[in-house]
Amino acid sequence: MRRLPVVMFITFLLAVACFAAPLSFQSGAGQAMAQEQLLDELGPEELKKGRYFYMIDEKGRTLLVTGHRLKAGDRYLTSGNDLYEVIDVEGYLARARFVEKVRLIEPPDISNVREPLLPVQKQGRLAYKIAVYHSHNAESYVPSDGTDSIYGAGGIHDVGLAFKEALEKKGIDVLYSDQLHLPHDRGAYRRSRVTALRLLRQRPDAIFDLHRDAAPWETYALELNGEPVTQIQIVVGLSNPGTATNQQFAYDLKGYADRLYPDLIHGVLTIWGSYNQDLSPLSLLLEVGAHTNTKESAQRGIERFADVVSYYFYGPAFLKDSKIAPPSQPPGGAPAGRPSYGIMRAVSGTVVSLLLAALGAALGFYYLNNPGALIELVGWWKEFPKRAAASARQFRDYLKILPAALKITRRLAPFNLRRAWRQLRREGQIIPRLLRAFISGMLLLLNRGLEAAAAFWAEAPQNLRRSWQMLRRDSRILPGLLRGGILFMRETAGRLGSRITAAVRDSGKNLRRAWNEAGEEAGVLIRLLRERLFLLRNRLRP
Repeated sequence: MRRLPVVMFITFLLAVACFAAPLSFQSGAGQAMAQEQLLDELGPEELKKGRYFYMIDEKGRTLLVTGHRLKAGDRYLTSGNDLYEVIDVEGYLARARFVEKVRLIEPPDISNVREPLLPVQKQGRLAYKIAVYHSHNAESYVPSDGTDSIYGAGGIHDVGLAFKEALEKKGIDVLYSDQLHLPHDRGAYRRSRVTALRLLRQRPDAIFDLHRDAAPWETYALELNGEPVTQIQIVVGLSNPGTATNQQFAYDLKGYADRLYPDLIHGVLTIWGSYNQDLSPLSLLLEVGAHTNTKESAQRGIERFADVVSYYFYGPAFLKDSKIAPPSQPPGGAPAGRPSYGIMRAVSGTVVSLLLAALGAALGFYYLNNPGALIELVGWWKEFPKRAAASARQFRDYLKILPAALKITRRLAPFNLRRAWRQLRREGQIIPRLLRAFISGMLLLLNRGLEAAAAFWAEAPQNLRRSWQMLRRDSRILPGLLRGGILFMRETAGRLGSRITAAVRDSGKNLRRAWNEAGEEAGVLIRLLRERLFLLRNRLRP
C-alpha cells in the first residue's frame, strides 16, 4: 500500500513530461520561426549605425550593398549580366564566386517597328492588366519624407501611384491596392498574401510588390538623359516551386530594360524566401531605390520601368515615342485596343519548355508509382458530364441569388460611403497639424539663426577692437624680439667659432705629441732589432 503513492507520483511526472515535450518543441519551433522572420532584413538599430550587407567577389570588388540578410546559396545577377553565388557569409560580409555570364533575351529593335505591331481599333474594354501592391507599407525615403518608416502609408505608396499613372497613360488597366499590412515585419507577407490573391482573381498579366531597399544613396543613384533617377532591383524568392519561372521572367524583363534604359535594373537578387511568388509565375518583388534616395528620383525610375513592362507585354506600340504610340481615339469612337499577344507573349520559350518538362516528369512519376491512377482518370472523365451539369446548376443558382446580393450591396453602400468619408476626414485632419508643426519648426530655426546673427553683429566691434589692440601690441614687441634673436645668434656663432679654433689647436698639439712618441717607439724598436740580429749572427758563426 505504501508503494501506491510512489507509483502514482511517477506516473504523474511521466504524463507531465509527455505533455510538455510537444509544447516545448512547438515553442522552440515558434521561436526559431520568429527569429528567422526577424533576421530576414536589417533592423532599425543596425540601419542607424550605417550597417549593410556587402557582397564581394574573389578579387574583393563590391558587387552588392543591400539591407537583405544574405546567406550561402543566394545568387545575384549584376547589371553587367554576370551571375555570382554566395559561398560564405561572415558578419555583414558575403563572399561570392563567379558562376557564368548570362545571355538575356534580346527584344526586337524599336527602330524596325512595322504596321502589324501597332494596336488596332476594337470595341469593348481593354483586355490586359497589371497588378501592383505593397507588403511593407511603412517604407519611406529619408530625404523626401524625413524618416525611413511611417506607420501607415509611407513614401513607397507615392512611388506605386507613379507606377500606376505611368501605365494608365499608355491605356493599360492597373489593379492598384493601397491596403495596409502593418506592422513592417516578416508577417506582413502573410497578411499581404490575401491582397495578392484578391488581385490575382482578376487575372492580371503580372503582379508586382513594390518596396525600397536599405543602402547608401550612391548604390542606386543613376542619371538618365540628364535626370537623376534610382535604379530598380528585382528580388526572386528561392523557396517557391516555380522559382525558375519567376527568375526567367525577371531575366527577360532585365533584357528588355537593357535595350530601353541601360543600367536601369540594378540587378536580380535571388535569395531565400517566398514573397508570395508561389501564387503566380509572373510575380516579382521590386526594390525601387533605397531609403537614402529621394522619393522623386524613385518615381522617375519606376516611370521608366513602366515603359519596360508595357514594351515587354504589349509591344513597342505602348512606349512613349510618338512615332510608334497607339493611334489617338477618334471622337465618339471606341478606345484603342491592345495587340492580341496573350499571356504566352509574356512567357518566353524557355519558360514554356521548363513548365512542359516539369509537367511531363511529374505525370510520369505519378503514373509509375500509382498503377491505378490511369483507371481513376478514365472514371473521372466519364463522370465529367455530370460534374459539368452540377457546376452549371450551381452557376444558375448563383445567378438567381445575384439580384438579392446586389440589393444588399446597394443598401450597405451609403453606410460604407459614410464610413469611408469619416475616415478620409479623420486622415485629412492630420495634414494641417503636420503643416503647423513644419511651419513652427521653420520659424524656430529662423529665430535661432536671427539671434545668432544679432549676437555676432553686437560682438563684432568689440572683437575688432580686441584684435586691433593685440596686433598693435605684437607689432611693438616684434622688433625687440628680432634684435634679441639676432644678438643670441651672433653670440652663439662666436662661441661656436671659438670652440672650433680651440679644437683645431688642440688637435695639432695632440698630433705632434703622437708623432714624437711614435718616433721614440720606432727608435727603440730598431735598437732591439739590431741587438737581435747581432746575437743571431754570433750564434751562426763557427
